[in-house]
Formats: sequence, C-alpha cells, structure tokens
Amino acid sequence: MAKHDLRFWMKCISCGEIMPQDRPLYDCIFCGGLLMPERDDDFIRRYIGDGEAIQAYFDSIKYSRRSAVYPYGSGVFRYLDFLFPGFPAEAIISLREGNTDLSTLPKWDRKKIGLSSIFFKMEGHNPTGSFKDRGMCGAVSEVNRLIMFYPELGIKGTAQASSGDTAAAAAAFSAEIEGIRNIVLMAHGKVAPGQVVQSKKYRALLIEIDHPKGFDGAMKIASELCRTHPELVLLNSKNPFRLIGQEAIALEIFQDLNWKVPRWISVPAGNGGNLTALMMSCLRAKAFGIINELPGIIIAQPKISNTLVRWERSGFRDYMPGTYKDSVASAMNIQDPVSFPRINNLRKHFEIRAFDVEEKEIKDTRARFIHLDPHGAVATHAVLQAREGGVIKENDSVVVIVTANDLKFPDSNSAYLDNCENEFANPSNIVPGTVEAVEQVLALA
Repeated sequence: MAKHDLRFWMKCISCGEIMPQDRPLYDCIFCGGLLMPERDDDFIRRYIGDGEAIQAYFDSIKYSRRSAVYPYGSGVFRYLDFLFPGFPAEAIISLREGNTDLSTLPKWDRKKIGLSSIFFKMEGHNPTGSFKDRGMCGAVSEVNRLIMFYPELGIKGTAQASSGDTAAAAAAFSAEIEGIRNIVLMAHGKVAPGQVVQSKKYRALLIEIDHPKGFDGAMKIASELCRTHPELVLLNSKNPFRLIGQEAIALEIFQDLNWKVPRWISVPAGNGGNLTALMMSCLRAKAFGIINELPGIIIAQPKISNTLVRWERSGFRDYMPGTYKDSVASAMNIQDPVSFPRINNLRKHFEIRAFDVEEKEIKDTRARFIHLDPHGAVATHAVLQAREGGVIKENDSVVVIVTANDLKFPDSNSAYLDNCENEFANPSNIVPGTVEAVEQVLALA
C-alpha cells in the first residue's frame, strides 16, 4: 500500500525533537518528554484559508450535504483538514462523535444564579456517552493507519488505564478494527457500574487492579505494559493523538456560538488531557483568525484531588500531587495528571482561575441542575464560586464542559435523591393502589 503525505507531526515539549511517524509513540524517543502535535500551517492556509474563509469552510461542511459523507458527519472530522491534514481517509474510524448540544438554563434559573449567558457543552451526547469519544476517534484512527501502512509492527491490540469513560470509548472504537482487542485496566471497585458494563459490552478484556493509588497506580501499570509489549498501543491521554480529537470541542463551541468567544470556559480536570486540548485549540484558532481573543479558563477539581487547584493558588510554582481518596466524581480522582507538563507549557497564554469543590457540593449541584454528571457538577460549582467571588460578571458569557452522560452514574444519583436529608432530594412515594392514596400525596406535595 502506498505511503501518504502527513502534514502534521509530534514534537517533544522538552527537547524540541520531531518524532518519526512509522510507529506508536507516547513520549520522546530522545529525552522521554511528552509529545504535542504540530501542523504544517502554511499548507493549511493555502488549502482552506484563515479568518472568515476558514469559518465559512467549516460552516459549508456542517450545514450542507457534505455532512452526510463519511467521515464529515463527525464533529471531529468536520475539522479534518485543520486538525489532521494529510491523514489518509481510508484509515479513519468514526462513530459520528461530536456534534453535541450547547444547552442553557431557563431564564428564571439564570437570573437566580446571576448569570445571563451560561451554556453547557453536553459531551455526554457522544456515542459512548462522554467526551472521550472525540480523542479516541483520533487515537484509534492512528492505530488503524499504522496497521494498514506498517503491518510489520505486528499491532494486536490497544490498552489503557481508565476511571470509566476512557475504557468505554477505547473499547467501542477499537471494536471497529478487525482482529484488535482492547485491554482495560481499572482500579478495583472505584468505577461506576454503568461504565464497567460498557467496557464489557464492547468485548474488552477487563482487568481490575487492586492498588492503593487507584487510577494513578493502574496508569503506571498500563504504561509499563505497553512499553514491554509494543504490540499493544496505549490509548491514555499520554497518547498525543487523543489531544488532536479533543481539540474539536473548542472549535465546536466557537462554531455553535457563531464564531463568538465566551468570556470563560469551565473545564473539569482529571488527567488534564481535555484541559490541554482546549488550550491548544484556542491558541491555534486565534492564530488562524478563527477567533479574535482567547477565553479565560476555569480549572475545576474535586477538593480531594485538587493538585492543579493548589498549583494555581501557589502562583503556578508548587506542583504537589496529593494522596488518593474516594470521590463521587470518580473520573477526576487523579492526583498526578499525566498532562501536567503540557498544561504548564500552555498556561502562560491564558487568564486562568482554579476552584475546588467539596463532595457535598458536587452532589447538591448535580441534583440542582438536572442534566449534570458528577464531573459537570464540579465544573458548574466552580462557575458558581467564580460568580460569587466576582471573577465572573453577570453579563459574562460562560460555557461549562459537561464531560459525560448523567445516566452513567445511577447509583450515586439514587442514593442522593432518595435521602430526605439532602437539599434537593426527591424520593419516591409508595402508596396503596387507590385514587384516594394518590390524592393524599398530591395534597401534601
């Protein structure tokens, strides 16, 4: 099969070396540093333009029959020529990810919280119910490219550590490649049952790791496994192809807002891949004239895993991972984000504020705003804190990234709603089978 002309590459953020493109790579082969994608921007400008021209190019795909042509119906591969220039179309694996709703609150609720313009990017509307599908379509498409063009590599599977959503996405996209099996390493007993079921449904090999450091321990094992077994490709956010797909979230937000820039974007931060991709995408969008200013970034974390929040509060000087503890926001329960070096490289370009959220506040916020998963609740409560503290003004436009579908976490939802002591509880009323019994409940409601 003929080789192709990729117009992007991976570059080490530490030593600046450019990596070869004939093998899977997660860190620099020269110094071990993390990798970041770069593109041939001159080629992109010649091919699809910049400024209003590139906005019109993306709109012409989204709002025309071209969106019905595979893979342009994807909210990631709509931006193929900007994010993956030169990538061979025959290697693309897409499940029509992206195109997620940008929802808002009723006017009375916006007035109550003192924000006239707040939106929620509902990433739970992706095929497997989380934003991980965006990054995974890029990472698994790259696996498919390597299998197709470099069969001598002998790639036999994909693998990753996961706190739930990564596993579901990785298993679903890997299942699209014949003969490839996905291997999931999860912290034993620390993942929501609905997420575990998803991995099993897509025929992944599920291995639960009993490790005192939870996800961080499983991540270390997954990295070592793929290092010693090169026939397995690591799909965690250390894989730079994950970042490329996740860059589409920012582009889609701007396009949803008719190419206007929100004043703030609130990002729930766990391993840091989504935060990294968002900042990367905003910088490229501004460089191409797609947007004319950068949004402020709100980093949101649970208080028990607030490494990035404490780092921001120290003036970005002290990075000190904490000790593992349980959180209802299980996917954010990460003490040492893999993407921290990338975040540290990018943060100087942005106005950044960071907020942490107590466990009770996560549960209350999730129940108060009915469309939130636990992680979206963290990002939303961070916005409430920022509004109360005067960081966010009443007329500021704010976008909250809601990373997953609330239905993935039914157990914690039920436990909260059925407990009458909780502020936003809504327990069931069990009565005899008569109209009078129902009327009695209505009279008391």
